[in-house]
Amino acid sequence: MKKTITLFILMCLFIPRVATSRVTTGNSAHVYIPEGASITLDALTIYHPTAKQCDKAPLITASNSKIDTEQLKNQQLRWMALSRDLLKRWKGEFHYGDTVMVNANDPAIDGIWIVKDTMNKRFKKRGDLLFDQSIRKSGKWRSVEITRVTAVTV
Repeated sequence: MKKTITLFILMCLFIPRVATSRVTTGNSAHVYIPEGASITLDALTIYHPTAKQCDKAPLITASNSKIDTEQLKNQQLRWMALSRDLLKRWKGEFHYGDTVMVNANDPAIDGIWIVKDTMNKRFKKRGDLLFDQSIRKSGKWRSVEITRVTAVTV
């Protein structure tokens, strides 16, 4: 326990004064430290895993991850899609599986999300948050900052 606390204190002393986030799950806590890539999105919206909004296999993301609908309904999945210009595959800054901190000045969506999907190619500098229709039907935010972060267990 002392080593963990010491590590946390040292990290706080030597890391530049940028936003960090602490999330507690069960018996462990994670501190999320900014890791580099930070981009301001023109727009951030909501999408649902439906054939109308996705494709013929709406429960499979572009990263080949399967959406568990029960976890989604219980808000245990915080997955997002990014426009192609932001993904490494198309010479962007982010990879599938990257953990990002979303800052939209809205407590309902601010926090940690994981990049798991790709938006339609017509979109640029945008993001989409995955929600179950029964939880959130719509939403749109402008000038949203996303920052790649790394989790450190404390």
